[in-house]
Amino acid sequence: MKIAILGLFVFACVTAALPVLTAAYVAHQPGLDEAALRSLQSAVQMQQFHALALLLTAWMTRHSGLSLSSGLAAACFVAGITAFSFNIEIRQLAGVELFRPLTPYGGMAFVLGWLALAVSVFQRPGGSVSH
Repeated sequence: MKIAILGLFVFACVTAALPVLTAAYVAHQPGLDEAALRSLQSAVQMQQFHALALLLTAWMTRHSGLSLSSGLAAACFVAGITAFSFNIEIRQLAGVELFRPLTPYGGMAFVLGWLALAVSVFQRPGGSVSH
């Protein structure tokens, strides 16, 4: 479990750093239209915000133990970052359209992650509900 939590921390930190590089790259790219810029801004913003959510989830899990809902929250944040943010970024910057249909599922994964995180405060490690 400790390795998984460390992996979440590293993924969250790298994921939080990438939008800084993406923003710097976009600032020096001539010719991006307004719609592409808005789309990239949304992807970068969601990526940064949910990287912090993933850090919070990993921290909570490290201190309180893994519960079913905290594990689900972490998985949903990773899925959301990948299916939403990374997907929009590669589509706008590299023209890769293959994963475009996954974008709405990434947004739903973000929502599910937040709901699972809320439930996790009521669960003990192992999944039982605390009163």
